[in-house]
Amino acid sequence: MSSLPPAQGPDESPSDEQWEAFLRDAMEGGGAGAPKEASARDRLAAARVRRPRRPRLRRPRSGTARSATAWLAAAAPWTAVAAVVVFGAFQMGLIPVPRSSPPAPAAGPASGPAEAVSLPGGGTSDGDRCGTKGYHHFPLPAGATDVEPPAPASPASGPQLSLSHYGYAADPDGEGDIVIGLRFTTPGTKKPLQVSRALGGEGAAVEIEGPDGLVAGAHGLPVIWPSAAHASASGAPAASGASVDVSDGGGGEIVVPAEALCPGHDGDSVARSLVPPADSTGAVTGPPPYRLVVSLRDPAVGTLRTALGLPAGGGLLSAVNLVPVARS
Repeated sequence: MSSLPPAQGPDESPSDEQWEAFLRDAMEGGGAGAPKEASARDRLAAARVRRPRRPRLRRPRSGTARSATAWLAAAAPWTAVAAVVVFGAFQMGLIPVPRSSPPAPAAGPASGPAEAVSLPGGGTSDGDRCGTKGYHHFPLPAGATDVEPPAPASPASGPQLSLSHYGYAADPDGEGDIVIGLRFTTPGTKKPLQVSRALGGEGAAVEIEGPDGLVAGAHGLPVIWPSAAHASASGAPAASGASVDVSDGGGGEIVVPAEALCPGHDGDSVARSLVPPADSTGAVTGPPPYRLVVSLRDPAVGTLRTALGLPAGGGLLSAVNLVPVARS
């Protein structure tokens, strides 16, 4: 049996001792075959088995935390310096600071409460009558608020009251009032009509009624007479007389403030509804959506009627926003 030592591995060539043993055995005639050299495939496989595997390197989680901590520690001094610089620039006004615009002032009330309240300038609202149909502070004569306007005054009809104008007047602050112009006439007589400035101490009454009842109303409203208006415009003191002559088309104005409107109504919309509809030619085609009634009473009215041989009628005068309707 051969004493040839085995090869160290399939990928190694026989050593010198192996060849000497091989030749000795061959000369003696009983030796084994020559040692075979490992094939290339065997050598490659053996190399893979012997080659140590490199462990996959993984960065420990604590390394990230340490890196972030180190970065913050390095950046802290520069952050502090930057904060000092920004604060100094802010103190010196070098950094503009956006400022919000101041809130707009609250608008005045578009209407008053549903209760009677005192009005600015004088008078009391009819807020407790909101929604009431046919309400009038002064009891009006029959037919005073009919759909059709009254017939033209006859020469012997006594003093009359009509509306010279009415509409909404807004002020620069966005608030506004309904302004109504009054016009007195005395047909059939040259006797003067001198009413008291306070209209018998009761003032004037205004009611505006829509399809669902009263939408605005007030009583005890003062009348702005032309003499007082002229004095106010010129800076002169107002006339101190207790009465004012309204003969031959004289008149005054009434201001209905927003507080006299019922809740849910504004002066502009109400004033627009006082205008009757008209066609393209300007002819009135129907009654206005809202009916305006102005009434007042003064002893001078009754006195003049009595002088003309007419019933005193309690010295009451009224006017409505009705105008003749065009007939087809």
